[in-house]
Amino acid sequence: MMRLLEWIDRRPVLSAALLFLGLGLVFFGHVLMPPDGQVLAGHDMVGNYYIYWQAVRDALRAGHLPLWEPNIFGGFPFLAQPQQNTFYPPNWINLILPVRVGVSLHSLFHVWLAGFGMFLFSRYMGGRRLPSVLAGIGFAFGGLLAGRLWAGHQPVYAVFIWTPLMLLALAWAIDRRRWAAAVLAGVPFALSLLAGHIPSFLYVGLIWAAFAAYLFLVRPGERRLVARTALVAAAVGLALAAVQLVPFLQFSLASGRVAEADFEFATDYSLPPAHLITLLVPEFFGEPTRVGYWSVPTFEELTYYAGIVAVLGILLALRRPTRLTWFYVALIVVGLGLALGRYGVLYELAYRFLPPFRLVRAPGRAAFLYLFAASALLAHTLTVWREMPGETRLSRLRPYWPAAVGVLGVALFAALAATGAVFMAVHPTDTSGRLWHQIGGYSLALVVVGIGGALVWAYINMSGEAGGQGSRGAGEQGRDASSLATRHSPPATRRAFLLATALIVLVVADTWWFAYKMARTAPTAPEALWTDGRALIDEPTGRVLPWGVSLFSQNGAMQVGWPSVFGYDSLEPAAHIALAASVPDPRSTAYDILGATHVLAGGPLDDYTDGDRPLTLVGQQGAAWVYSRARPLPLARLVYAAEVIPDSAAAIARVHAADFDPATTAILDAPAPCDLGPAPAAPGTAEIVSHEPTLWQIRTLNDAPALLILAENAYPGWQVTVDGQPAAALTAYTSVRAVCVPGGEHLVEWRFAPRLYLLGGGITAGALMLALVAIWVLWRSGLNH
Repeated sequence: MMRLLEWIDRRPVLSAALLFLGLGLVFFGHVLMPPDGQVLAGHDMVGNYYIYWQAVRDALRAGHLPLWEPNIFGGFPFLAQPQQNTFYPPNWINLILPVRVGVSLHSLFHVWLAGFGMFLFSRYMGGRRLPSVLAGIGFAFGGLLAGRLWAGHQPVYAVFIWTPLMLLALAWAIDRRRWAAAVLAGVPFALSLLAGHIPSFLYVGLIWAAFAAYLFLVRPGERRLVARTALVAAAVGLALAAVQLVPFLQFSLASGRVAEADFEFATDYSLPPAHLITLLVPEFFGEPTRVGYWSVPTFEELTYYAGIVAVLGILLALRRPTRLTWFYVALIVVGLGLALGRYGVLYELAYRFLPPFRLVRAPGRAAFLYLFAASALLAHTLTVWREMPGETRLSRLRPYWPAAVGVLGVALFAALAATGAVFMAVHPTDTSGRLWHQIGGYSLALVVVGIGGALVWAYINMSGEAGGQGSRGAGEQGRDASSLATRHSPPATRRAFLLATALIVLVVADTWWFAYKMARTAPTAPEALWTDGRALIDEPTGRVLPWGVSLFSQNGAMQVGWPSVFGYDSLEPAAHIALAASVPDPRSTAYDILGATHVLAGGPLDDYTDGDRPLTLVGQQGAAWVYSRARPLPLARLVYAAEVIPDSAAAIARVHAADFDPATTAILDAPAPCDLGPAPAAPGTAEIVSHEPTLWQIRTLNDAPALLILAENAYPGWQVTVDGQPAAALTAYTSVRAVCVPGGEHLVEWRFAPRLYLLGGGITAGALMLALVAIWVLWRSGLNH
């Protein structure tokens, strides 16, 4: 054991990295290599991310970018949705290994990075080794991991866990006082943006900005340096991520997210005040894998447990606060205040005066500020107390610590009683079993409070000057309380090692009790509804309309190759959805325009098999009922008349008017730049010669000038030529593409070649070159010194 301790002492960073890797391997060991047809579970992983990442793998291995996905939403700007993760380096593992394995390795890597990144940040801020390890464990394996594993939100977790490294890079760059260091501080900033869930970056960016402001205040003689370094790091980070950010910003403006951004939308998934008890008893309202979950949706947005020892760290910090303590406490207060959303006032103020809060929802995610700050504060406050002279430490703690731990236990019981009473009032018939579960959770928390309080007391008051010099960074210097073996007698070293081990085991057990059960696998195959329905259709000539199909299975259309009117994504094309959902009836004229030839349902649709344009049953197989629609319009067709209606709501109303015929007339938002008609006696033809995701070639033959209607999403970036000559791209019926074609025979080509993507890629390429130059400059300066 002495040799092991000596090895750890000589290689503290490597030993910490290996510790977190070992913990990650144990945590994910049973799901690290899922069998064929299985992947890490979670409704969003199975119904969204796995399908997306498989599509990215297929496209890149075929030698092209996945710019456009034709099988959902009547055509979808796939690369503009950041959650496909094409430009996020950790996801490139999917190019080498099957996606089912890549998902597990993605999770393992980010959990390791969360723990190790928090360890490095805490050490840089002056923390001792053992407290920094404890902070990393709580941060990596706490409620954030549990909730996101349950939902399959790996990109959300990945965005958040870059936070410690972003702060570390900023503090390091300021200390280096070099422009090259400031440039490199933008790298983790960019990786957090590229991780896939840009709305979650709001809270990461808030922590980063608050930390920059903190450094600005506590370094009065270096304020220009701090401000300059932060500005350079942020600019470089944004530039490195521009390849994804630029198309995303364009898409977000055209999505339903902006259209729906009222206060009610923005405060969906707020954290109810009663849920604050889950910071102490994480399963107070149950959990969805075994005992059930009985609170407001959604579980994954309301769980940010940092562990009981982190709560004890807050109590300890308030006894002897430092400037850094107050920074972390401020983050905790602001984070929980924002997380309350519609149940508090802070989020409403942010919504009114800070525009980014208008474009996101799920205020509960702001509780991440608590998880981060409570974890980092644990490392800081244990170090502060450990560095204090022994007599001072005992005089300050002896009357306070037993009382504080006791008050925490009483508060736990009071919170249990109060929340239980409210629960019984709201759910009088579902009380008994759930109350027993809550009492069990309280009892477990009380045990952890008692053991944790005793171990923290023992650690702080451990005799001797165990430990080596901590890293000098933005915080105070610190010593490590878990070694050095060479400075102590073997018995003292063994006691220190056993105490460190006990604290690590306690924090691991506390967090894993909550999170471990969330790591499980689920089938990757599309629901039987899709495979059974697709078996009834030889070769689709139009789109399918899924009717009554669950949200999370909508992307089965991508897996079976059946182009769908709908899909599942957090960013839906607003104009398309407005038309598609305008009349909730599968016989709707909107679905004629969108080229829907069939309806797929999980049961009979007898209510729609009569009346005007009734559905006709094609067949039933297994879980699927497939109907043909009475008036399916071709994906490509010609019309010879147009009405101009600039207002989209009025245009959609006109679509459903009894005297409107979409087969003969288009609706445009501006006059067509050509004369149309009159309609010839013999109707013209529009033949699809070839079709790829980003290319349509259509041959038209018509006796009079006409509009060629293509029933696919009219998204910016589609360019059209007629006989090789550029033509004006038009929008018909508020959401599909159209172009003028003269009389005669012509070849019309639609190609998706968005120039904005080139702009973003160019900015990223320039920033990447700058980062490489910065690495070379720092390397050269290191050689010279």
